[in-house]
Amino acid sequence: MAHLLIADDSVTIDMSRGEKFEAAHGDQTFPRSAISSVRAVPDCITEVHGLKWAGTELPGIRVGSFHEDQRVTFAVCHGHNPGIVIDLADSKYDRVVLTVENPEEIAARLSAPTGTPPR
Repeated sequence: MAHLLIADDSVTIDMSRGEKFEAAHGDQTFPRSAISSVRAVPDCITEVHGLKWAGTELPGIRVGSFHEDQRVTFAVCHGHNPGIVIDLADSKYDRVVLTVENPEEIAARLSAPTGTPPR
């Protein structure tokens, strides 16, 4: 499961070596100012749509970049587990979908103004 490194001005998707292999990408970083919305979802893999451009798509695994119409999603999803969907503006990706522990807590933290201490 990828980890999010949340700083005041940026968010980094910190992937394991195996996830980097599955994604055919390295760690991904985007500015917090690019976040337009964040929501927790009960089954993040169902949020990933489109054609796999680079990465892995197997039953229960969607990791990498997926293209649908004019939208590009970066996903690190394993199994039908809870996660978060981050909508981005003016960024390399339009959406980021991740399997994470405590998705509600992470969504709240990413939605909080920068400089707000974590709970």
